[in-house]
Amino acid sequence: MDLILMRHPPPDIASGLCYGRTDLPVDASRFDASVAAMHARLAALLDGRTPAAIHSSPLQRARRAAEVLATSLGLRVKEDARLAEMDFGAWEMRPWDAIDRNDLDAWAGNVPEFAPPGGESARDIVLRMDAWVRGLRDVASTTHGVHVAVAHAGPIRLHTASALRLPTTACLSWSLDFGGICHLHFADDGPTRLIRWNA
Repeated sequence: MDLILMRHPPPDIASGLCYGRTDLPVDASRFDASVAAMHARLAALLDGRTPAAIHSSPLQRARRAAEVLATSLGLRVKEDARLAEMDFGAWEMRPWDAIDRNDLDAWAGNVPEFAPPGGESARDIVLRMDAWVRGLRDVASTTHGVHVAVAHAGPIRLHTASALRLPTTACLSWSLDFGGICHLHFADDGPTRLIRWNA
């Protein structure tokens, strides 16, 4: 099975704010160009193939792009909450420099397990993303197909590390542009391969 994970277009938000699960609107001034570029990249990768499905995070900055891509392919979007960005809990929409320094240090000291107050940890994201991918692979009719998902930088990086059997934090520093692609190939009887990153 091939899995093409695409980061959503730019959201409409001021710089310096912590955001994750907050359902931000897209940046209207950049949306059309961003989605056109995503469509062109995806078409080149698919090379005439039709995906088994177009999946999306329920957050509108991902869902709106997924709808455009799905319509162009004659498909419907399959929304799944497990594709959503990390829930930062009490940190959501606060300036990073207003968050308690001790809390940020605790997070930096244990990224896999630390969760902001009322939020989730990196490990939580790994578990939900891994469960979502297992569900795709369990559908025998699509084992050799291509699945496309529009999601978020955090879940994409964390799942890539998990799929490649790397430490949880191994891919968190990897650059992933808005609209960027991660292409993974899941073999039936071998290791997962990273085909493309930030393509």
